[in-house]
Amino acid sequence: MRERITFAGADPGFIAMLLANVLLALVVTLTYFGLSTLLSPFFSRRDAPMAYLLATVTLSLTIVPLRRRVRALINRLLHSGWQSGEELLRDIGGALSRTIDSDALRAQLVDDLPQRLLLHSATLWMLQPPDDLAFVALGCPPHAAGATLLANGASVGQVRYTAGYLMIPSQEDVDWAAPFQARDVRLVIPMCVGDRLVGFYGCGPPQQSRSYPPRVLEVLLMLAPAIASALENARAYATIAQLNQQLRALDQLKDEFIESVGHELRTPLTSLSLAIQFLTSQCEMTPALVQVMCNGVARLVALVDRVLSFDEHTPRALIAQGTGSGSIEIAPLLHEIVADYALAAQIKGLELVVRAPAGLAAWGSSSQLRRALHETLDNAVRYSAAGQVTLSATRQDGLVRVSIADEGPGIPHEERDRLFAAFFRGRGTRALAETPGAGLGLSIARRDVEALGGRIWLEHSDPNGSMICVAVPAVTTFDDEGQTEERALGGSG
Repeated sequence: MRERITFAGADPGFIAMLLANVLLALVVTLTYFGLSTLLSPFFSRRDAPMAYLLATVTLSLTIVPLRRRVRALINRLLHSGWQSGEELLRDIGGALSRTIDSDALRAQLVDDLPQRLLLHSATLWMLQPPDDLAFVALGCPPHAAGATLLANGASVGQVRYTAGYLMIPSQEDVDWAAPFQARDVRLVIPMCVGDRLVGFYGCGPPQQSRSYPPRVLEVLLMLAPAIASALENARAYATIAQLNQQLRALDQLKDEFIESVGHELRTPLTSLSLAIQFLTSQCEMTPALVQVMCNGVARLVALVDRVLSFDEHTPRALIAQGTGSGSIEIAPLLHEIVADYALAAQIKGLELVVRAPAGLAAWGSSSQLRRALHETLDNAVRYSAAGQVTLSATRQDGLVRVSIADEGPGIPHEERDRLFAAFFRGRGTRALAETPGAGLGLSIARRDVEALGGRIWLEHSDPNGSMICVAVPAVTTFDDEGQTEERALGGSG
């Protein structure tokens, strides 16, 4: 990376200013007498003052650009890599016009530009394609503070309706400013293509003063259209790359679907077939055989329901699911969902714990949120052999965040990118390989949450357990001081 001193950091000291003024005075004097000498032959002795007047007027018209050139000369003598504002704009603008990769964009705007403008740091958020549900900070770990901001969150809302630039308040009690404060951002510039926000540039504090120099703000605002265009190019490039990857995976997905569903259908059908064959030699049906047949039928029904539910959750169907929205009380909903798994948890020796403040409410379709949380909890109970499964709900950045943490075997690192993909079942651990399923639960949960305008993600995973988080829009009348209610079900004792 080239190290340069720009106009932002090249204010000359006393000696440099004295040298510049002396040089400027010398140039002005020589220019004045030169012009007077050249113009004198065209005027008589009586009209000689007119020559001096004409030289003075000519010099007054050129003094400002002349002073700028003299100062540029002094800066180039003092700093070998000095750049003017115009040169900086041409340099960065030209590089941005050739950039389509997000990593190269981060190198130019997060690593290089802050050094040239004498800023302590910078953060560039980009609207993540293709779903456009969140803004992600380029080059930052996804779970770092302030690295991921939901597109419908309060923080992004402040940026979206800002003209020019947004100064971040320093008060810690401003909820929407907390993600920016976590990244040490003092000023945010929105990057728009038309009326659509595709990203925003966060500036750290200046190195040489407490406020941003006007020249720095002017350059950043002039660069904003070029940065927005580069962000849109990077988004298009990322979308094309993802589509190519999805196309390459279609054949493999088809094979996995046939293999998974075929296996899941064959197993209960085999049990039913054997039980029915045995019944032909029995006078009456024993309770054990009844249980075998009931379990087999239940597994078949559950599998069919999941396949049908996934088919209903195609993107075309999601468009028509915007009706039936309303306020959803989170604590009662979590207790109802946990009650459905109380027996399964007791059999496995699991303890189900709910921590949710009274009065916390989300906005959306109750059936969609219930199904999403139901599938997520089913995943946690299914792959946990012992320990505790905890459901916690909080309000954060204008959203209701529900986290489901288990003490299962964890998810291998190489399988996490496909955790929410349809028909994907991890095979990296024995627990995942031996647990029946079609790989549809978390995919259905993801589509339900996205239909609600929210987001679902894997917060962390290790051999001691995993945590999956769901964030959906909150009802704004919720009192943050509500008392948290905790209840536990199941357990071995």
